[in-house]
Formats: sequence, structure tokens, C-alpha cells
Amino acid sequence: MGYYHFEVTDFLEDQYFKSWVCTPCPDTDKFWENFLAEHPEKAETIASAKAILVGIRSEVEEDFPTDNQVAFMFDEITSRKDRGQVRGLWFRLGASLTAAAVVLLVIGWLRKPNRHDTHVSYEELVSAVEDPLIEQRNTATEPILLTLPDRSTILLQPESSVSYKRNFMSDTLREVYLSGEAFFTVTKNHERPFIVYSNELVTKVLGTSFMVKAFDDAKQVEVCVKTGRVSVFPRTDTEICEGIRTPELVGTVITPNQKVLFSRDHIQIRKELVASPEILASAVLPAPLLKFQDMSVASVFGNIEETYGIDIVYDHRLFGQCLLTASFTTENLYEKMDLICKGIEASFEVIDGQVVVSGRGCN
Repeated sequence: MGYYHFEVTDFLEDQYFKSWVCTPCPDTDKFWENFLAEHPEKAETIASAKAILVGIRSEVEEDFPTDNQVAFMFDEITSRKDRGQVRGLWFRLGASLTAAAVVLLVIGWLRKPNRHDTHVSYEELVSAVEDPLIEQRNTATEPILLTLPDRSTILLQPESSVSYKRNFMSDTLREVYLSGEAFFTVTKNHERPFIVYSNELVTKVLGTSFMVKAFDDAKQVEVCVKTGRVSVFPRTDTEICEGIRTPELVGTVITPNQKVLFSRDHIQIRKELVASPEILASAVLPAPLLKFQDMSVASVFGNIEETYGIDIVYDHRLFGQCLLTASFTTENLYEKMDLICKGIEASFEVIDGQVVVSGRGCN
């Protein structure tokens, strides 16, 4: 579940959001500015959560309550709630903040004072599996190719390990546990989803190819898509995990040339484009993408979207009728976008796995 679905109490429990409110930095400022720009409808919810956190901080005169302070707050709120006397400090936080919301906030701080406590290692994952497992470790200096019983393949990188159930074909799920880095080419089967457990992240596919990098000592997990569609979500998202056996791909869905970076400390997923987007194998390279004359920007952007499988976001009123004359040879995606934007006096940046174009336009 992404931040878009968060309510006030969810933001109050989120460590990344709390860090931004109490100890902002350029990275967190940019993230939340971009989020609000993309989802202005969440502005009121975020403003309410932010006001509550600022109020709490000013009352306790610290960035966050200590464990003893939180325990005291929880006991006090519980006793006052039982007597119908939720007053004092908590009443001053605002009439819209109910006692139940405050209890959720306190429980959140008690349960999650340090996100490092939620880290899960490969050894912990496999030790929790009751069925016998087959494990493959790559102790060599070159990748090794493994073939699973369903004919899916795993290109396992050095210093990496995978495990899967000995009765791999008898379950409704095809489950693999990974430590390190591997490239998966999964045989399509809509009835039996393919699941990769890597640290705190779950990757779900029905049939595609993708890379997962998840070392135990790393601060983040990375998933890149080569073909098809991939769904990723944290193990703590119980709602999605409960429906893991269904063919639906929920959570954060990424497509070719996209990747996600999962912060293990903040339990936060960030979508990006890969460093070097490639032309899709299924794409027929449009001739206008190589050479075009007096072609509208809307048509050029449409060709690029089809060729690379990405989304380009721009104001059609400002740029849609701009005309371009140019030719491309071996330029990569970003070089093409840079040349196009120079021709229409615009700029671009990658936000949430999309190319966003901005500028004055041609009108």
C-alpha cells in the first residue's frame, strides 16, 4: 500500500513521514513536494498529520517521545478514555483528533521506535518454512544458471543463495527465497503466482523476467523489470499478503524499464526508471523516432512511449502542437529527451518512474 492510501493515523505511524516533519532534509522535502504535486487531494490529510506531530513535539520538547513518555501517555489516555475525560494535552491537539487516533499514534511509536528492528534476514525467512527446502548457493566467481521444476530459470550471481520448496510443483504458489542478486525468467502461469521473498520485500509475478538485488547487509532492495509486469509490496502489508494466491497484481506495479528501490529502514517503496532504458523487444521501432520533420511533439512523445514502454507526462495545451525537425542515430532515451526538450525550450525529470516535461510551451 502506497502513501496515496494513507489516512491521518497512517501518516502518524510512518517513520519516514515523522522524520520529514521533525528533521527535514533536501531529500525528504523533495519527496513530499513531488508527492503533493502528484496527489494534491492528499494535502489536507498530510497537513492534519503534520500539525498533530508539530503539536506533540512542542508539548514534549523533543523530536519524539521516549519509550517511558509514550508508555505514560498510553496509560493516561486509556484511563481518561475509560472515564470519558480525554482532556489536557491531547484535547489541545485539536478536536478532530479522537482518542482512538491518539491511541493508534502511541501504539505506533511503541511498536516502531526503530525501523531497524523490522529487518528480516534470508536465514530467518527460510527457517520459518515448515516444508523441506532445496538450497542453491553460488560460491563461484561467475553467475550460475538454475532451472526450477516449472522450467523457470534463475541466473544466480556470486555470493548469492536461493531456496525453494522440495514440493515446488504441488502448491498453489511458486515460492522462492533469495539472498543476494538474481535474474528471474518465469514461466507464465496465471493460476500459480511466482513469489520471491527478499528481506522485507515480496515480489509477485505471473510470468515475466526481472532482477532482484537483496543482500542481508544492504539498506535497500532493488527490483528491475525486463519484460512483463511485476508487483512488489512489503511483508508488513497484511492486506495484500492475504490475497497473495490470487492472480491480481497489486501493490506497486512496475513495467519494463522501471525499477523500485525499497528502503528497509523506512519501509518505503520508490519507483524510478532504470539507468539505461532499452527499446522493448516487442516494439517495432517507428521510423519517425529516427528521423522526423515538422512532426508534433505529441506524436514524437507517443512514439517514444511505445518504443520504451514508459509514460511521458506533459501539458498538451502548451506542447502538444509544437513542431520538431530532427534525426536520431544511437542516442539513448535520456539523450533523445534532452534534444527534444532543447528544441521546445523545455526540461524534463524522472518522477515516480515517469518522464515529466515542463516549460513555457510553444503557444
